Amino acid sequence: MIPSTIQPYETGDETTVTWKANPKEIKSYFKRGKSEFSLIWLLESDVLCDRIKLIAKDADWECEIQAMTKDRFHLHVLPKSDKSKILYSGVVAKKKGLFSFL
Repeated sequence: MIPSTIQPYETGDETTVTWKANPKEIKSYFKRGKSEFSLIWLLESDVLCDRIKLIAKDADWECEIQAMTKDRFHLHVLPKSDKSKILYSGVVAKKKGLFSFL
């Protein structure tokens, strides 16, 4: 859970996202201020459309991904138990260049 009820736009905090996907598991890392969240996601069903819902393996988080292009997608992450707190909602873009790891 997010340790504060203050939304990031109220404090000026920026949330950074690192997203890595491979056939066996999907990992993500979020950082907002001094809080860090490392999550492994499970895909509950077959992907039949451009919107995917994932559940965190060992945490209270769920997310929804909406496909946009091959290099970017919209990501919405919130706790399963409290829909009023959002960890991240925005676009995640693939890094390009020599030092890209995404």
